Amino acid sequence: MTYTNELLDMVKARYSLTSEYQLAKILGISQSRLHNWRKELNSMDWDMAFQVADLLEINDQNVVYGLLEDKYENPRLINALCEGRPN
Repeated sequence: MTYTNELLDMVKARYSLTSEYQLAKILGISQSRLHNWRKELNSMDWDMAFQVADLLEINDQNVVYGLLEDKYENPRLINALCEGRPN
C-alpha cells in the first residue's frame, strides 16, 4: 500500500466516511482524481498533501517524507532526501 492510500484511509476513518464519494467531497476533488491516486496513476500534489496533514492534524514533515517514495522512483534521491529525516 502506498503512503497516499494510507493517508486517504486515515481521513476516511477520522471522519467516519463510508464512501470514496464522501472522501472526494471532503477533499474538494473529483472522484476521478481520487481514483487516479488510489490506483497510483497520479500522485497527490503537495498542496493537497498539506491539506490532508491539516485534516489529520499531523506534522507536515511526516507527510513529506511519507510521500517521497510515492512521488519519486529514484532510490538514490529518496535515500539522500531521507538522510535528514527526523525520527
